[in-house]
Amino acid sequence: MTPSNGGPVSARERARRANAQRLSDAQLRLKNQEQDLISYFDATRDEQKINDDVTSRIERLRRDAETKLDATRERRARALAELKRRGETYASIAALVDLSVPEATRLVKSTMAARATVRSNVDPAAENDAGGTSSTEESVESPGDSASITAAEPSRDEDSWADGEGGRSIAVGGERP
Repeated sequence: MTPSNGGPVSARERARRANAQRLSDAQLRLKNQEQDLISYFDATRDEQKINDDVTSRIERLRRDAETKLDATRERRARALAELKRRGETYASIAALVDLSVPEATRLVKSTMAARATVRSNVDPAAENDAGGTSSTEESVESPGDSASITAAEPSRDEDSWADGEGGRSIAVGGERP
């Protein structure tokens, strides 16, 4: 190796150049490493933001879905309670909507309990001044009292009877099966 002036390159000069190149390479490597670490931590921060956003959206969707589901469950229960109020038995209601009898009973009674809760929050004196409620309505309101539930059913005359499955039949022409 010869320097630009044409003379031989000393070992010292070669060592200096090699050392300078090594330091330059190390400095470039550290600079590239720093950029890679910056990119990594930026991506990690962005990933955390995305995860937080997804989590909050999922929670909001769950709350919204739960609210909608509660409303639909309440509508289902009220519809079954109306069937019960009009004289259907738990067994006949269950058969109509393809539910088990305990599930149909639970749904109907859930509306009764809700009405009883609402009714207990009303001032009884104000309720009596406004005309009150009939004994049939009040008897439907107590979910745990089986006597009150049967009292809420319409009275059976001699032309109607239980069909053995909890349903009611009405005789045509006065004949029983």
